[in-house]
Amino acid sequence: IVFYLLNLHIKSRHTYFARAGTSREEDSYKTDASLSDQGKEYAKKMSETLIRHREGERQAMIGRGGPDIPLKMLTIWTSTRKRTIETGHFLEEIGYRVRQRSQLSQLNPGVCEKKSERRIRLEYPDEVAKHEADPYHHRYPRAESYHDLAVRLEPVILELEREQNDLLIIAHESVLRVLYGYLMACNAIDIPNLQFPRNEIIEIIPASYNNEATRIKIPGLPEKLVPSSPEDIKIPVPPSGSVTPMGLDTPKTGTSSPRTATGSPRNGLATSSELGDGKQLLVERALRD
Repeated sequence: IVFYLLNLHIKSRHTYFARAGTSREEDSYKTDASLSDQGKEYAKKMSETLIRHREGERQAMIGRGGPDIPLKMLTIWTSTRKRTIETGHFLEEIGYRVRQRSQLSQLNPGVCEKKSERRIRLEYPDEVAKHEADPYHHRYPRAESYHDLAVRLEPVILELEREQNDLLIIAHESVLRVLYGYLMACNAIDIPNLQFPRNEIIEIIPASYNNEATRIKIPGLPEKLVPSSPEDIKIPVPPSGSVTPMGLDTPKTGTSSPRTATGSPRNGLATSSELGDGKQLLVERALRD
């Protein structure tokens, strides 16, 4: 617990989440494919939207009587997979610092890779039943569960708490779900269902007792990059760019996220009853270690 507390800070900074662009082989987990032409166009528009939004926020602050000071530095984190690295290239080329973190790689789908929901249901009916009963802890054969992913992300979460610059994390939707669940103190059962459409950047803003999350729309993207939600079973990891399961606790445009816990992830350690499952996981592991 002491190690965890030493990594907390109280300085204000904004955290942004963005999906990686579409790759040339969207349905393959094992293939580390580069961005498609649409993926490159998305990366450019996402970067321009974020830059424009941050400058707009600065001008709005000046308009409210705030100081005319430069924006806080922005650091970008990506995974080590090509599509996330290449999604950050536009920002890197104009001088932003980009860091690669292997822990930010997407959840491993195991035997479900390249299989349709219908085929998964036919071939693994028992596993499907277990997954529907507990989508956070269940893992398909040779796959990772969301709990496994949360454990893998613990070093990233600790470094996230130490980060003093504004931070953009470019990652697969499965990774963003876990990190968002931690920062917004979501219940574990809700994490697999959180929605992060590709036409939106999520901005998490620290507040006095709860972090707040807003959506920043990315204009001009093709509709097929922002698909509707499926009505069939929830497979463990939809390929980046495919359909996104319908869920709870997703951030709304310009509003706070629902179901935030009493203790803010950025303002000290709450009691166990106030912690979301992501924070509780860190505390439990600190006690074991």
